[in-house]
Amino acid sequence: MRSPPRISIVTPNFNNANFIEQTILSVLSQGYSDLEYIVVDGASTDGSVEIIEKYKDSISCIISEPDRGHADALNKGFAKATGDILAWINSDDIYPPWSFSVVSEIFSTHQDIHWITGVPASWDKHSNLIYISPEPKYINIYNYLLGNFTWIQQESVFFTKSLWDKSGAFINGDYQLSIDTELWARFFLHEDIWNVKTIIGGYRKHSGNRAKKYYDSVIEESFKALEKMLLS
Repeated sequence: MRSPPRISIVTPNFNNANFIEQTILSVLSQGYSDLEYIVVDGASTDGSVEIIEKYKDSISCIISEPDRGHADALNKGFAKATGDILAWINSDDIYPPWSFSVVSEIFSTHQDIHWITGVPASWDKHSNLIYISPEPKYINIYNYLLGNFTWIQQESVFFTKSLWDKSGAFINGDYQLSIDTELWARFFLHEDIWNVKTIIGGYRKHSGNRAKKYYDSVIEESFKALEKMLLS
């Protein structure tokens, strides 16, 4: 019988003490047998470090030092990752309890699948599930190039280490807000995405969401990534 794949999860954090504990628990409570969990804190001053330290015996690697932003934190984390399957969950977002078992089954059963995304979902600031997409978004390279990049919810994406390596093995620090859109564009140059008909991750809506605050900049960066993709 094939052993379940090792899953490596990276959580970047900076001054997000209000939510990071719930994020950590949503990872650790999966009860997954071969989990590598890496938390990268950018020298927070709001109590985040103390919260992270509470779980140090269960977290595989903790990095706490100044960084150059979101992309830099993720690159530090993924540089430590040894898993067969990779993903990141930001320090205000959540995985549902069944996430890793579903992910493991899919990648174990289908060796030709290299990245997946689930049904978009979101939670509120009190961790109440407030939105589930009424229908799956069937994403491919063609509708992605047409600008339907918002259909791919970053919190619901898992990918193989081989695809990560093939796509350059880095998060592009030239992008401040749409690092996921830029990475997916590089993934599409190598593999099709597979759409899962269940929730495997979710986005927390609250007043501090950067994507909401800087929506116009998110869209601008996303189209920049698509233009670069077309030229590749």
